[in-house]
Amino acid sequence: MELFEDYFDESEAVALVSTETTKNLSMLVRQLRDLDKKIEDSEADLKSLKSERHQLSIDSIPTLMDEMGIERLDVDGVTVQRKLIVHASIPSDRKEEAHEWLRQNNLDDIIKNDITCSFGKGEDNLAGDVVGMLEERGFYPKTKTHVHPSTLKAFVKERVESGKPIDLDMFGAYINNAAEIRRK
Repeated sequence: MELFEDYFDESEAVALVSTETTKNLSMLVRQLRDLDKKIEDSEADLKSLKSERHQLSIDSIPTLMDEMGIERLDVDGVTVQRKLIVHASIPSDRKEEAHEWLRQNNLDDIIKNDITCSFGKGEDNLAGDVVGMLEERGFYPKTKTHVHPSTLKAFVKERVESGKPIDLDMFGAYINNAAEIRRK
């Protein structure tokens, strides 16, 4: 008897899957597919627009402003001004060399030294001890020297703007002039 009841339950479910609901589902699937395509196309358009904007702001406008010998221009209610763009990130294979150069030139105040040590439960008081005490007790902290990316960027920019010598390759730096537009 139980088998017979299952048969009727399934037949009711099949009846619910009508032609109309199948059409509705198909329509929704097509709508989703069309939206995915529109999103893909929009993202490609946005990428193209960003590339065109980059070309204008980093190359075309600054180059023409250089040729004209101007730093700033007011156009249609906006101010276009040249702006120095600095990118810097010390390559890992030149980190020691860059840090040594900073030390030799008395610029090592931008080098940061991080010491990390993990403590177990109930060892909060040990956290205040100096590195030497930690090593005496069998804890070996991880140390890391680095220059914070924002600090490095500001340092390179200051050196370039003031005309002081700097090895851009050693600091993984490159400089661009860009056009910056501001509304009045």
